[in-house]
Amino acid sequence: MLTSAINYTKKNKVIPVYQQLANYFKQEIKQGHLQAQDKLPSIRKLSADLNLSRTTIETAYNILVSEGYLISRPQSGYQVCALLIASKTEKSEPYLIKKSPNNSIRYNFSNNYIDSSTFDSALWRRCLNKTLHDPASITGYGEAQGEFILRKTLAQYSYTARGVICTPEQIVVGAGIQSLLAILLNLLPLKEKSVALEAPGFPQAEQAFTDHGWSVKTFDVANINADLPRLLLVSPSNPYKGQALSADERRNLLGWSALNDGYILEDDYNGEFRYFSRPVASLQGMANGERIIYLGSFSRSLIPSLRISYMVLPLNLLPAYYSSAKLYNQTSSTIEQLALAEFIAQGHLQRHVKKLRKLYSKKNDLLRTALLKNFGKKITILDYASGLHLRISLHYHYTANKIASKALEKGVKIIPVLTKSHNFPEILLSFAGIAACDIEAGVLALKSALEN
Repeated sequence: MLTSAINYTKKNKVIPVYQQLANYFKQEIKQGHLQAQDKLPSIRKLSADLNLSRTTIETAYNILVSEGYLISRPQSGYQVCALLIASKTEKSEPYLIKKSPNNSIRYNFSNNYIDSSTFDSALWRRCLNKTLHDPASITGYGEAQGEFILRKTLAQYSYTARGVICTPEQIVVGAGIQSLLAILLNLLPLKEKSVALEAPGFPQAEQAFTDHGWSVKTFDVANINADLPRLLLVSPSNPYKGQALSADERRNLLGWSALNDGYILEDDYNGEFRYFSRPVASLQGMANGERIIYLGSFSRSLIPSLRISYMVLPLNLLPAYYSSAKLYNQTSSTIEQLALAEFIAQGHLQRHVKKLRKLYSKKNDLLRTALLKNFGKKITILDYASGLHLRISLHYHYTANKIASKALEKGVKIIPVLTKSHNFPEILLSFAGIAACDIEAGVLALKSALEN
């Protein structure tokens, strides 16, 4: 193949060169430019042709092997996997053709993005490079529970930052909350497969529960009673109403757990982002780890594409976990786990979160000011003290879904809130991904969508 045609750039500060190479070969295979059993250039040749290190080339090839695009044959090098090509059916092609980037969104108030300017890719790349310079640590499948050095680092960091009390042995790492729930649901000693989620719910978690045969309902944290299922999912540091649970509400949850032999799943989503007071310590720390399963991730404190989450198991669930741990492979990249451990150990994460708090506090204020200035009494801001979004009641005679649809026509993406309330419709506006300089223009576009 013509190696000079391979596209990559060392100037890309977000996507490492090895990932760019892997992406290039994936595209060549998907488009049929590389066929089954086609040989790829040797590591030595491609390294010389592209003036890149052998480690970079080898890492890209290893990614392609692990994802099933290539096979590695002794003495023969790397070849395109025949099984992958055979699995592609004609039915899948129309979907691939139709799926294209949506360039019509000018003001993105959804919660699927962060502001790219907030992420220091140079620091992250430095941690990745340090990991890649130790091939012995990344050439195996990795530890099923998560790399020990990361679990040790997480135990220290989560105690300092969130008041979580645990040892590395209690931490299980996975690629997202759903993969961790898939493990957890087989460990809980509950007769009834039923769970209650803090209203209005958590769709990704709900899907994981229903996929495993659990019944799901929602509940109000202000109304804790013995009739609830013995598993509750709550977010005490950043609940839906936009302020942390009170001390009484936290004590009620812990009391319910003790009296009913119940378990509490503590989703610490955005727990580090509060703007008018210090972040509230974890519920797990208050309970000294008993009957609380703590869930943490880095999708907002770093970047959503870093698929590393973790859960902290109570001591009484560890025997059940260790008896079944061998049945599960690790779903998170070993390379990224080790890079994250280095990133945290060097103090980069702590400094990064501190910087984000200042930025998000500013964006929070800009969005509130723009809404009140342009909508006046036509809106009610229901929360703004924590998290990365504002919850808003709009005094218009539309449904939340209709508002989202009309906004999208003006290039504004918002999050409709589906509630059982018969009051005015509610939406969420996230300020995490939109640039500060675009906030007021986005609010004006939203107003135009509703009034013109």
